Amino acid sequence: MRNKLFALLLCLLLMLSAAGCLEKAEKAEKAETQPAAVATAAADAGEPVDTSETDALPAFTLGDFTVTVGEVRSSYNTIVEYMGYYGLTAPTTAEEIQQYRSMIIEDLLTAKVLPWKAQQMGLKLTEEKKEQVAREVEELIAEYAGDYLDDAKAELGEDAGAAELALKAREFLEQDVADYFGYPFSQWLEELTASYEENALTEMLREAFNEGVAVTAEQARTWFETELAEQKESFEADYTYFKSQYSAYRAGESDTPALYTPEGFGRMQVITFNVNDADSAAYAANELEMTNLEAEYGKLVLRGQDEARQAEILARYQELQTLNGGMFQQILDNAQKTRADVLEGMDMRDAYDKYADLAGVVGYHNYADGYVIFYTKAQDDEWPQEVWNAAAALKEGEVSELLQVGDTFYLIKRLSDLPAGTAAFEGDAVQEDWLSEARNAAVFYEENYAGVGVQ
Repeated sequence: MRNKLFALLLCLLLMLSAAGCLEKAEKAEKAETQPAAVATAAADAGEPVDTSETDALPAFTLGDFTVTVGEVRSSYNTIVEYMGYYGLTAPTTAEEIQQYRSMIIEDLLTAKVLPWKAQQMGLKLTEEKKEQVAREVEELIAEYAGDYLDDAKAELGEDAGAAELALKAREFLEQDVADYFGYPFSQWLEELTASYEENALTEMLREAFNEGVAVTAEQARTWFETELAEQKESFEADYTYFKSQYSAYRAGESDTPALYTPEGFGRMQVITFNVNDADSAAYAANELEMTNLEAEYGKLVLRGQDEARQAEILARYQELQTLNGGMFQQILDNAQKTRADVLEGMDMRDAYDKYADLAGVVGYHNYADGYVIFYTKAQDDEWPQEVWNAAAALKEGEVSELLQVGDTFYLIKRLSDLPAGTAAFEGDAVQEDWLSEARNAAVFYEENYAGVGVQ
């Protein structure tokens, strides 16, 4: 169930931008008096790191808002686990670890800017709004608990009632959350509620802003030029930064568009074909049994033993090969049908919808506007080498052959490339820029979080 929870938490992390909670000023004042840099000292001495004291310390304060070392550590660990989940290498050198810590601090600060400004303007949530937030949080928790219903049925049986199953699913979710974070579910729920309340404050600020609180054209241009310079530097240094910013804006997870586009990004449509969820367990079980049969058969042949059993193994192996071969052939047949329709002019989205209920059509890689982006100037690590080679070689409008990578087939169509260069500045656009002000107003306790990421 841990992978299931991790996927849910990643979705939540993206939705809320950063996991944070609204702390009381008294807690921050108390934390400031505690010993600092305990984790760093222990790590330098080669001892196990005990984070119980340091996690309560402030990483930074911004007005009445406090972000703790524990929140920085949680974000860091989530990023590292996310990287491992996709086969990426976690930071290891002191310089890399420091860069990731700085990135996390910047993200957490950015997440506090608008709620902080809302408070500065005297905006407060009404009791009615707080009740609405509580309902939204409970609806989200109920939705997440729904992903544990199969586990609840497995434990309680198919005859269990809906209310009983829902309660058991909620218990599974709460236990997974507590195990994952290492503290009670109730504390995580408080943090989640606080994040929602901050989002509600932000929305109030936007409404007030739209009613007439605006910045000058000069301030807007200053923001644009600063943001553009930062984006250009980071995007040119690492193509994945552009993909992240571009995708987050398209998915509605960021309010800041990509103002600069490096050369070499192509828009692609991709369909994958593989064993569907209904057949995957049987397919994997057959593969495992075949492997075991091969080992047993080899031993018997080498020893010249039990010819009757050898015959049984060969018969069973052939049966399993036929079963899995049939599944694989069905996947290939449906992939070929899909490609034929695309070559005849059918839109990739329509072709996917046409065959989605058939065996093996398991994934259409796109966002709402119908494509993904490939970096074509160098290997894009998001995709297998064979898929990237084919995509990079396609010309605009071309459709690839069916590409087999292991037991998976890929079908790719290349659309037009993203135009490289700088976005135009719209001088009359209303653009607030409080992040630099927040950087100056925040109090950072670098010695407190210097141990985050240190093994």
